[in-house]
Amino acid sequence: MKINVAKLPNELRDPALELMDRLDFTRDVNGYVLDAQSGTDELTVTFDGNKQITIGYPSLNQFFRGLRLVKQHFDKKGFKIAEKCAASELGIMLDCSRNAVRSVEHVKEIIRHLAIMGYNQLQLYTEDTYEVEGEPYFGYMRGRYSMAEMREIDDYATRFGIEVVPCIQTLAHLGQIFRWKAYGHINDVQDILLIDDERTYELIEHMFATTSKCFRSRNIHIGMDEAHLVGRGRYEDKFGAVANRTELLIKHLTRVVEIAAKYGYEKPMMWSDMFFRLAFGGDYYSEKGNIPDEVYASVPENVRLVYWDYYNTNKAVVENMVRLHKNFRRDVIYAGGAWMWSGFAPQNRRSLAVTDVALGVCLPNGVDKVLITMWGDNGAECSALAVLPTLVMTAERLYGHAEFEPAFRAVTDMDLKQFMQIEAVNDVGVSEYTSAVVRNPSKYMLYSDCIGGLFDGTIREGDGEIYKQHVLNIKAAEKAAGRYAYIFATQRTLADVMTIKYELGIKTHNAYKSGDKAALKALVKNGYMPLLKKLDAFYDAFRAQWERENKPNGFEIQDYRIGGLRRHIERCADRLMRYADGKDANIPELEEPMLDPVGEATEATKATFNFNHFARTISTNIM
Repeated sequence: MKINVAKLPNELRDPALELMDRLDFTRDVNGYVLDAQSGTDELTVTFDGNKQITIGYPSLNQFFRGLRLVKQHFDKKGFKIAEKCAASELGIMLDCSRNAVRSVEHVKEIIRHLAIMGYNQLQLYTEDTYEVEGEPYFGYMRGRYSMAEMREIDDYATRFGIEVVPCIQTLAHLGQIFRWKAYGHINDVQDILLIDDERTYELIEHMFATTSKCFRSRNIHIGMDEAHLVGRGRYEDKFGAVANRTELLIKHLTRVVEIAAKYGYEKPMMWSDMFFRLAFGGDYYSEKGNIPDEVYASVPENVRLVYWDYYNTNKAVVENMVRLHKNFRRDVIYAGGAWMWSGFAPQNRRSLAVTDVALGVCLPNGVDKVLITMWGDNGAECSALAVLPTLVMTAERLYGHAEFEPAFRAVTDMDLKQFMQIEAVNDVGVSEYTSAVVRNPSKYMLYSDCIGGLFDGTIREGDGEIYKQHVLNIKAAEKAAGRYAYIFATQRTLADVMTIKYELGIKTHNAYKSGDKAALKALVKNGYMPLLKKLDAFYDAFRAQWERENKPNGFEIQDYRIGGLRRHIERCADRLMRYADGKDANIPELEEPMLDPVGEATEATKATFNFNHFARTISTNIM
């Protein structure tokens, strides 16, 4: 479509031109005339059926959503669209702390996606992966964002009406800094800062001082989640046993909030789970539980609470959690999850199911601030763009649309069903692939030991045959994927690895137990050796994806993981041949009985599940 942008003011024209290519628009003085009207009560997109397209927008970010709506709804006979966003804040939280620090250019690409979907906020989750003035070891060699890079991201997002909010940690989740002597003495226990130590608050002040110089926003996320053992480590040694850990948490929170206010952060937000865990004996979610009144009253009035829930499809639980959060009489934000943290492939089906339930409860109950988290647990192998179905659906629901497939096609130029092949590598061993159950066999069976695999008892010979069809389906999607083809290449080559690797361990075990040495030799020739070539192709595709999206730091971990897997496959093949040739009397690992992989001493269920822990997958030995 040809568009004349001459009537747009510069502040709209320049960013609009950046989006035109991906929206299939070309700049042309003879094209349809695009005009804009700011300050409208709702987002309106109108075409008069002749030459004039007008976008009325209540906020800058919605103008760029309006551009996408032009593409999505264009009809040469004319049209008019009117929308209102039910969320005052609609954002994503992009994890940049689990080894993958997203490159500045990739963050800009994500910002462009957010703009055409209608989001207005981006939270960069950085535990220690950002420069902090006066703290040279903070994030050292981790690919941390420099202050200049943070300013560049903030400047770019501002052009599209998107607020960049620093999302940091001021209590737990700081385990990486404690390897350095500069911080070892303020480590309470595990990954938790030492409350009441002045060096802790000096560090936190440096954090706020730095973020205040890099980001325009005076919204900030101060973390404070999952500090399960707070006060039970060095704190006890230095200050004595804690009778009431909720009081300890509140005391720390109050101090942090006071420091934040010095830098203009008048209403910091924090994850809410610790208030619930300390009240519920370690649990977070409750269908009927209550929070003590004294806890409600003790939380500083200016603190905003973030209710995170990536799991519950039980509406009663969500309703009670929203009720309890509202009882704090503080600003409440709902944080859902776009599941990209269980390996190389996303879990959009799970994300869609959970988000659908949550939005159905939050919006009628006045929770109008929505954040979609995008974690990268245990290696950050999954592309952030792989969860676009979840991000598009969330936006469409908040702009009043039950269906999101048309919007998805306009955003990606792909059919939703075809795009969903991006998670096919986890569809194995079950008859129904449309459920919202989280499972990641493509990760734990990738790294499972070939001759001592802890998960082999869950595998049935023949189930892995489906991977051959997955390869074909993903390849077809890859051809249609355009700018996303490189992500599908990673999934296709992984599926190709799994055509052999998924059943390799159980086939090895069964051949060994039957005493069929000829079968073992054939398995080495037709399984182990071809697997190495397929693994190399997967490594190349995954490396290309990482280098396109992330800083180089962190990929060395993938080198060791995949390189170690390759070397171990070679060693297993050699041991099998030595046994088959009579050089070794047995293979001890294959003499062991196969127990339930989660250690419950029950019969293996022969069903796929979710297990996202590399070190505990590859061995029971010390890593």
